[in-house]
Amino acid sequence: MKKRTILYSMLFAVGTVFTGCSDQFLEDMSPYDKYTADKTFGIESNLDQYIQNLYYNYFYKSGMTPTQSYGLAGLWNDNTDYTEEKWGLRDKISPSNDYYTSGDCDTYFGNNLSSSLSNGPYTRIRGCNEILEGIAKYGQNLSATAISKAKGQAYFLRAFQLFDLVRVYGSVPIVNKVLDATDRVGAEAYVREKVETCVAQIIVDLDSAARFLPTRKEWGDSQYGRLTKEAALAYKSRVLLVYASPIFNSDWNNSSNQRWKDALEATLAAKSFLDAEGYGLEGSSAKDWNKMFYNYDNKFCKEVIMVKMMAATENTVDQHSSWQKSIRLKTMGGSGAGYMVPQGMIDLFPMADGTEATDDNGNAVNGYDKFLFFKNRDPRFYYTFAFSGQKWGYDKDANATVWNYRWAKDAKKNYLFAGSVGGSCPAIVRKMSDPSENSTNTYQYDGTDIYEYRYAELLLNLAECYAATGNSSEAVKLIGDVRKRVGIPAGTDGTYGVGTIANKNEAIKACLRERQIELAYEGKRFWDIWRWMLYNDDASDNNTTCATLGISSLNNTYRVGKVLHVKGYTGTNDPLTSKITSFTPIDLDNSTDLQADLSKLGDFWTQNFEVVDTDTPVDNVNNQQAVITWRQNYYLSGLPSNVLQMNPWLLQSKGWQDAYGVIGTVDARQ
Repeated sequence: MKKRTILYSMLFAVGTVFTGCSDQFLEDMSPYDKYTADKTFGIESNLDQYIQNLYYNYFYKSGMTPTQSYGLAGLWNDNTDYTEEKWGLRDKISPSNDYYTSGDCDTYFGNNLSSSLSNGPYTRIRGCNEILEGIAKYGQNLSATAISKAKGQAYFLRAFQLFDLVRVYGSVPIVNKVLDATDRVGAEAYVREKVETCVAQIIVDLDSAARFLPTRKEWGDSQYGRLTKEAALAYKSRVLLVYASPIFNSDWNNSSNQRWKDALEATLAAKSFLDAEGYGLEGSSAKDWNKMFYNYDNKFCKEVIMVKMMAATENTVDQHSSWQKSIRLKTMGGSGAGYMVPQGMIDLFPMADGTEATDDNGNAVNGYDKFLFFKNRDPRFYYTFAFSGQKWGYDKDANATVWNYRWAKDAKKNYLFAGSVGGSCPAIVRKMSDPSENSTNTYQYDGTDIYEYRYAELLLNLAECYAATGNSSEAVKLIGDVRKRVGIPAGTDGTYGVGTIANKNEAIKACLRERQIELAYEGKRFWDIWRWMLYNDDASDNNTTCATLGISSLNNTYRVGKVLHVKGYTGTNDPLTSKITSFTPIDLDNSTDLQADLSKLGDFWTQNFEVVDTDTPVDNVNNQQAVITWRQNYYLSGLPSNVLQMNPWLLQSKGWQDAYGVIGTVDARQ
């Protein structure tokens, strides 16, 4: 065995970095390098600014897209292309890659200890611990209200960070006090705890947060965006739902399993409290559902439990979103051809009556037409996607219409594109777009807020808990509540198109499908695939959820890209210029008979277009069709080399080599 040299423990930090940002309560920061601990934690205004800096370290990122906001604390990685929502073979799903060494492991755990402090998970946890210990030591003159608010936020943020570490690595050290970075012997007491122990700590902290935190109303409008009692209760639901899921629960298929019961109890408690505080589903139509995402800029929306506010300024150092830049066509101020949609996502959404558009084999059912995919669909479909002939206004032109097609320039597979946008996907994403945002310079000052946790998600959490505990009828009822809000009819059976559910696992499958639809492009799908282990089945590692639920695994499949192509024409000029000028576009918000208007659009498409495969597969290796290939050990990363070398008492995870080539033994799923 090679000799291992103990260097520094990366669990410990030796100082604190203070910076500022510009979101409402994160303004006008003071430099704390001039303050002593007693002044930092013993004076209310200074203590609150310290907390504001911690928010900054957890959540600040300028130019994020909504999906990037829902990665991990302090990190804004976009996992969307690991899902059905987007195409392109990222590293962990490419068949060309097989990761298993410590050098391949996720580096989220943190950087090497150095003279300058980095913003890593255990640094952020240290900040929470400093608040709790600082109040106890120096807080004699603080008001009871200030102490309660500070403790509540610290407990919540500590739980939030530990949960993210568990989602990446499973078993991790728990550090609940400020440690001396020079105490190398003492550091060895901090070993990788079992997931059960970590989750127990997370729940204790969230319970403490809920006890200390004010409600949204108690915080007041000027502090909108702060963590609240309601958020702590809802986040407990999210944590326990993950804990009950197959990723950590080998007994998940037992209706009497205690973890599902605990998740159900926590979710019911959260819903009850939020209902009493005025939370609920926003609006009573798909139009209301759409407006919800942009109509409450920096102010309360009853559906929003946790929010990441963006700055409505033209200051480049403030926090802005890149979402509209990525989804809008170049003709609407965006950066290019829009956010192109795989065929599977187009097929996923139900029909207008809530019944499925395709069966489990991908065959069209219930009158669905894969070519004229926009006819008779779930009302949410029209506000999630945009397609040629549909009005999609923006700040410079409220009547702007999507035209996103190509035609053959010559017989050599050279093409030209409508509006010279360079893309021709039959559908592009339009969800969460704000028609009033400033399109100048490709929306670089987009201030549309990002919703981290919606009430609809809480309802679907509850539906899943009911399904897993054998109460399928309650699960179907909750899915129906989500569908009723957007205008799907109840139907003769009162199930809003869900239909008859034969057993518990069919109910779980229905819940997961509804999450794909309602929460599409909100950054939730990857974590649902992860916790239910839907990339593959591996009986040798107690992973058979796909077969049990009757869901096709993602492995050995690929995302399909399609192109909207003008048929029967070759030339340099746009053949449809006069036709699209005279065509009356689909106006979702003002149509008196939407389906009749869509039927006319269908006639236009039939006359002028065909939908064909992309010339090169959208999931490819060296331009050849490739399939998604996720390895079983990817669900929970091992610890990276630098962590193992600096903390040699920390053992490596199962399925991964340690820094010296030895296969790890820590099985976080047990």
